[in-house]
Amino acid sequence: MPSLKKNLSGRVIFLLIIVITLSIAIYLAINNNVMKEDDVVKFLMQDKNNLTKVLDKIDRLENSNYQKKIYKYYDEFITNDEFFIGNKDGEKIVIEFFDYNCGYCKRSFPELMELISENKDVKVILKELPVLGESSVLASKAAIASKKQNKYFLMHQELMNLSGKISINDIKDISENIGINYEQLKSDMNKDETVLLIKESYRLADLIGVRGTPAFIINKKLIPGAIGKDEMLKILKNDK
Repeated sequence: MPSLKKNLSGRVIFLLIIVITLSIAIYLAINNNVMKEDDVVKFLMQDKNNLTKVLDKIDRLENSNYQKKIYKYYDEFITNDEFFIGNKDGEKIVIEFFDYNCGYCKRSFPELMELISENKDVKVILKELPVLGESSVLASKAAIASKKQNKYFLMHQELMNLSGKISINDIKDISENIGINYEQLKSDMNKDETVLLIKESYRLADLIGVRGTPAFIINKKLIPGAIGKDEMLKILKNDK
């Protein structure tokens, strides 16, 4: 599951130190414990599992907060739903954040196609989330722009089935193969509305703590990572 672009490796150690410090403070505050710095050190040294317990508790609290945000802002996640596969009016909704250069996303694509083929009441809303560099951004722009020529699904399918890092030449070849006016596509790729749609996906992903691609929202629950058709269907059928 590729990580979001903004999670730069050079900041990992620094951020980890901050997380650990804040985690301890929050954990102790939650448990109504007031400790000085020496007490915190003593607390950690008493049991090597204490740090794990702190981080686990913070992780649970964070996930709970993200879950609440999915419920609160769910209507925002199902907007721009013209970018979809399956039944336009399907009542069972799967939302996928994906990247065209993501190998796990490519593996999930056939599972999604089987899901909508076998279940006519399912709609999969696609959220372009290019996190693997400029090639991914280029591909997402091409896919979004292809909607202007009513070729989004064909472009999406071709990009998902493409091997290797996607280039502008790949996009040109695909355009010719599926009957897209390439010059118009290039123009539409750089329009503000195209860029804004990608930025909106970044915002929504950050809102609920999406760390990489693919990530799914099914039954208003966040499922990070690639999952199979049967698991998706099981979650869709679980109304609890």
